[in-house]
This record gives sequence, structure tokens and C-alpha cells, in this order.
Amino acid sequence: MRIKAFIAACMALCLSACVTTNEVTGRSQFITIPASQDEELGLQALNEVKKSNGNVRTSGRDVERVRRIGERIVRVSDKPDLNWEFIVIDEPVLNAWALPGGKVAVYSKMIDNLTDEELAAVLGHEAAHAILRHGAEQVSRAQAQQLAIVGLGAVVGATTENEKNAQLAVALGSMAAQGFVALPHSRNMELEADHVGTIYMARAGYNPRAAAQLWRKMARLKEGGGDQPTFLSTHPSDDKRIARIEGRMPEYLAIYGNR
Repeated sequence: MRIKAFIAACMALCLSACVTTNEVTGRSQFITIPASQDEELGLQALNEVKKSNGNVRTSGRDVERVRRIGERIVRVSDKPDLNWEFIVIDEPVLNAWALPGGKVAVYSKMIDNLTDEELAAVLGHEAAHAILRHGAEQVSRAQAQQLAIVGLGAVVGATTENEKNAQLAVALGSMAAQGFVALPHSRNMELEADHVGTIYMARAGYNPRAAAQLWRKMARLKEGGGDQPTFLSTHPSDDKRIARIEGRMPEYLAIYGNR
């Protein structure tokens, strides 16, 4: 019992020390990585991508298009002073991502199939991920879950002599963390980035109606109908995203009209 209490106390102390309030959304976030490290971590990760992927493009017509739209958005964002960098990955993939510190990549299939306003919705969304520090939050939550799993194994190991029971407890703890903590929170972050990103594109003078139009088009472009059920996906369903965006459209249109 003393071992369990000690482990629980240590975990509670570590977790409480890392909870901060996001200055943009007002939401409490668990982040163990200092904001001062975002730029270094993002640049390091981007350099690794450039080294390992021969399809990265940092110049050319598509890159200039992405950079023009992206820079217009980040100028009116909550963090225009980040060292923003926009690259294109020349692969037939419907994807885009953001790294800490403002490093954003868009894949060529996305660029080839989207209008400027739809691409602005993508770049607003990815800029929001970087500004809201979602990457650091995901990593921090994963670290905390791993710590909890290790702690569970230690508790069970200290209270039972049955090694199989201890292993089963750790496995079940890992499944629970993945199914009921990591994935739902990731979907919430996607919806949060949709909202903040749509505000950014509206501020920048792009019609926010294109944000809902983007997800309708994405649904059509996905091949083979192979989407995972929402409860097993790190991304919300397209229908849910569209409904959330359209539900707040009067707010976005007011920003767009008053810029």
C-alpha cells in the first residue's frame, strides 16, 4: 500500500506541475515541454524530414503558392513572430502537418485539388496546431500515459506474484489510455484547430465558407471508402467537422466582413 501511495503521489505532483492555460483558447493543457524549445524541436524534426525524404520541395511554383497563402494567414494569427516555414512534399497524398515552432508541410495532391481559399483553410488549420502547441501537448500526454503504465506495472508487480497478471494489467492500461484518452483528445484538438484556423483565414480575407467546402471535397477525394470509424481515428469524421464549422459560421462571417 505504501508503494502504491508513493507512486500515486509522485505522478500527481508531476502532472499538476505541467498544467498550463492556453492564452488563445483559455483551455487547460498538460505540456511538459517549455515553449522556448518549440523552435529547436520543430527545426530539428523538419531537417530530419528533409534529409530522409527526397520529395521535399522548398522552392518552385507550388511552394510559392503555399507560402503566399500561408504568410498572409500567419500575419493575422496570434503568433506572427514564429519562424514560419512552408514546404511542399511532392507525393500523391491528401495530407498536411505542422511541427512546433511554425514549420508547415502540404502534400502535392492537396495542392493540386484545392482552390486558394480551400488551401487557406488547410494552412489556417495547420497554423493553429502550431500556435496552440498541439504537438507538444500530444507528446506530453504520451509521456504521461507511459509513466502511468509503468507505475501500474510497478504497483501490480509489488502486490502480486503472478507475472502474467502484471503483464495483463499493463496491457489493459495501455489499451485504455489509447482508446479513451489519447484518441478522443486528439480529435478534440483537430476540432479546435478547425475553429481557430477558420478565424485566421477569415481575418486574412479568405471566405470562411471554404472551410466547410474543404471537408466536403476531402470526403469526395478519399479513395476506396476506407475511412476508419470515428471512435478508432485520431481525426473527427468529415460530417462532424462540417457541422461544427457551419454551426459557427455567423461568427466567422462577421470576422470576414469586418476585417
